[in-house]
Amino acid sequence: MSKNLLITGGLGNLGSWLTDYFCRNTDMNVHVLASRKRPILKELNFTFIACDISDADSCQQQLSPYHFDYVIHTASINDFFKDNFAKDALMVNALGTRNLLDYFKDKQLDNFVYFSTFQVYGQRSGLITEETATVPKNDYGTTHLFAEYYLKQFHSTHHIPYTTFRLTNSYGCPKDHESSKWYLILNDLSRMAAEDKKIVLKSNGKATRDFIWMGNVCQIVDEALKRPAPHNTFNIAGEQTYTMLDIAQYVQEAYQEMYGELLPIQTNEADTTVYPDDLKVSAEKLQSCYEYEVEVRFKEEAKNIFKMLEQK
Repeated sequence: MSKNLLITGGLGNLGSWLTDYFCRNTDMNVHVLASRKRPILKELNFTFIACDISDADSCQQQLSPYHFDYVIHTASINDFFKDNFAKDALMVNALGTRNLLDYFKDKQLDNFVYFSTFQVYGQRSGLITEETATVPKNDYGTTHLFAEYYLKQFHSTHHIPYTTFRLTNSYGCPKDHESSKWYLILNDLSRMAAEDKKIVLKSNGKATRDFIWMGNVCQIVDEALKRPAPHNTFNIAGEQTYTMLDIAQYVQEAYQEMYGELLPIQTNEADTTVYPDDLKVSAEKLQSCYEYEVEVRFKEEAKNIFKMLEQK
């Protein structure tokens, strides 16, 4: 019998990749929860559930007609530049997670997969493992750490099985032209190259980040759902850092391969910031439990963005 899967935030940046993956690659009955429906992924077969997770009554009313075996919880707010972000992040990321856990506390789930963030560590340099102290430096990290504690609380009091993934920086072509995540570095530079025929960095390009392709993230989650919930926390990381200039060069190469033109890359010479270059987010614990192989697909995803914009 097919299992029933709920993906919260399943029309969002990462959520839409997960929705696409589980609809195309498994026989699960996929249900997508979002606060509002957007006309994307229309070719896929899933059940849409409109729900505001910050409202406990909404969770009860909208979810009660269904039975679920698995939950992949990606719904969160991270648009830090918007007004009232601190309050909204607390209501959705923390309280919203608690509302879901409260609903599912007696529902006999096989696994509640929670997507947290490596920003709970508040660290941009050195080695980061799951044992690194959690000292978040922003509301996004703080509210996700708050949600992690709720997850542990409900596991202790109601035995909800869970897997927490602390994700670094995931990348991949948006599934939606109207995505709110065009500010992400690969998306931003690819759209700039396609629409403005230039690649301009706002910084000196020396800041480093750990990146992992969203296709790999989907594979890891699929592996997690095939096994008993470990009631544990894992970093999801590519374990390789890239500078912003590295990403710009991938976009440059992708554009040249597709259109035969070498676009210049412009950095901000006025930015004299010195960035640490020793960041390493360890995924050793994850690799010891799940089978996957990290793929580097910056160029391929930049080309996919070019194609997407051409179609628009």
